[in-house]
Amino acid sequence: MRNILLVFSVLLVLFSCTKQRKAPQAEPITQRSQPPTLPVGTDTMIYYSRGACFGMCPIFELTILNNGRAVYTGKNHVDRIGRFTAQVSFSDVKHVLHKAEEIGYFQMNTAYDNDKVHDLPDITTYVAHEGTLHKVRNRYKGPASLRFLYNELDTLIEKQQWQPSGSNQE
Repeated sequence: MRNILLVFSVLLVLFSCTKQRKAPQAEPITQRSQPPTLPVGTDTMIYYSRGACFGMCPIFELTILNNGRAVYTGKNHVDRIGRFTAQVSFSDVKHVLHKAEEIGYFQMNTAYDNDKVHDLPDITTYVAHEGTLHKVRNRYKGPASLRFLYNELDTLIEKQQWQPSGSNQE
């Protein structure tokens, strides 16, 4: 009897960890390290991505262009799976840029990483500043103040009215 309870408990734990949230569906996309049709370029104002880990880390990419057009690509463990577009207000973008300046983002190193540590999500940001994009890749022991910028970006994502977009549409 004890063995049956032990096996049942182990199975319960294993299956409870695989539950995923239901999400609105757009056209499925393949995982890439850069946005599918909007690479980080001269018209990019903000780029924010979160990569995979061994657990249920959110995996997505967000690109906001100088004209306020935003493209969000949700890949896994997020509320929106697929490609979506929205128009971000200038005041929202300005708020994020102010937060970046406030935390010293533009003086940060371009990478915080340790190849010996494996189960960590890769969080990459690019933010336009004085005509150039500053990149920060944070995977291991980046400045704690980066969390404030991530929170601002997550809030910005949540308040948008995202519209599903096919991968061939611009």
